[in-house]
Amino acid sequence: MSGEEVVYQSPLLYRVLREADGGLVIEVVVGGIAMDAVRVRLTEREAEDFARDGHVFSDKLARAIMAQPFFGGRAYEPPTR
Repeated sequence: MSGEEVVYQSPLLYRVLREADGGLVIEVVVGGIAMDAVRVRLTEREAEDFARDGHVFSDKLARAIMAQPFFGGRAYEPPTR
């Protein structure tokens, strides 16, 4: 988790992080009764979309991840804090 910068913190229970290598990751709270968080590393195209559209894009992406927490196999657990 070291070297990460919070780029955007949403009231929709997600945040966008910039990793030490410059890549963007979205961390989303998922679940119902048992809540957990998953991360998805943004592709180059998704990073461009976020740079252009900001939270409008990341809100849509977060909702898609909430609906499918494995997100096509791209989701992974955040590092332990």
